Amino acid sequence: MDYSFFYKWDISPYLINNNIVSIRIYSVLFGLGIFFVYFNVVKNFYGDKKGYLEDLLFKSIIVMILFSRIFHCFFYNIDYYSQNILEVLIPYNFESGYFTGYQGLSSHGGAIGFVVSIIYFGKKKFNKSEILKILDISFFYSLILIFLIRLGNLFNSEILGKYCTKFFCIVFPSYDNLPRYPAQIIEGISYFLLFLIFYVLKKRLCFLSKPGFLSIVILFSVSLIRFCVEFIKLPNTQLNTGIFNMAQYLTLLISIIIGFILITRKR
Repeated sequence: MDYSFFYKWDISPYLINNNIVSIRIYSVLFGLGIFFVYFNVVKNFYGDKKGYLEDLLFKSIIVMILFSRIFHCFFYNIDYYSQNILEVLIPYNFESGYFTGYQGLSSHGGAIGFVVSIIYFGKKKFNKSEILKILDISFFYSLILIFLIRLGNLFNSEILGKYCTKFFCIVFPSYDNLPRYPAQIIEGISYFLLFLIFYVLKKRLCFLSKPGFLSIVILFSVSLIRFCVEFIKLPNTQLNTGIFNMAQYLTLLISIIIGFILITRKR
């Protein structure tokens, strides 16, 4: 079959790449997303505890990144990192002597790390209602963060879809010459549309203004999107996980855990 009419994604993943410094577009988008969430949570939290909130968010972002990294290494590439344990937290390949950066972060680990951190570090300065409100605002603006992350995945030619021949499929030459579902684009656009939907609904549906409800609804909406899109993605681990892949099992597990935490915090 002739694949020449499919769009080829051959855009450089680097914003800057020379002998002195290399900066990936993914890294810039990730940083912008983190700043966007941080800025809007502080801006939209009303009260006299904004100083404490800034400190809480800083700690929680650090924990989120650590959990993201640990989850990725443990669930997606345990064979390699069990033999190179230092590289889990140190972004340096000791065998080649090359600074690698964190090439592998799990959104599941990041989500649970952020929630646990907000609750654990925030309970001394914030009451239950305030903590839930912080999570509501964070979950809402995090929809833009995960949209930007998927856009970064596109520039990195990663999170690829399965082979397909539909008109919207894309060839990623850095991987192979077969047209594939643009899974990153589909998932990213879904999150962006979800942000727009909740931007409208949270002003019109009174129950979404109750502390904790918006977090729960967003959590399960994102989980549903992630679970469905995984069916068109390439396997992200060599483990035989049965009818579903590892990401789908983690999506179910993390949804249950975070949902349980949020519901119990409301009591």
